Amino acid sequence: LDGLSEAAGTLRRLPEHLEKTTILRMSQVAFDEAQRGADRHNKTGALRQSLFNRAIPTGREVGHDGQRAPHAIFVQLGTRPHEIRPKNKKALRWSAGGKFFFAGKVNHPGYRGDAYLINAATLAVREFSSILDQALKEAP
Repeated sequence: LDGLSEAAGTLRRLPEHLEKTTILRMSQVAFDEAQRGADRHNKTGALRQSLFNRAIPTGREVGHDGQRAPHAIFVQLGTRPHEIRPKNKKALRWSAGGKFFFAGKVNHPGYRGDAYLINAATLAVREFSSILDQALKEAP
């Protein structure tokens, strides 16, 4: 991420309360943008529901709960073309146009991916200066 190392260096030199405020606001920018990205993939809503913005010992973390949306990594990074076979049944089943279809296997064409979490982090870093300026203006 362009500008990340400069932002991190600046954060380390700030008083603790300004550092925490700035990190919290940056994480909120990233979280809000990640929600917009997850909304583009809203078939079940699991991606959006799995997003979190939580405190960690070194600051904050924005990401997905892999238990709630194990497919998040594939949406982010994409997949190569691959074969899909049933795990516990004899056939795969899906519906389209009000009809059900069955197959013993399907060839998935792959997926390019949508790096919306990386884009969200990039936006937060890009807005670092304005977030810090606002935090400085509000500081006692």
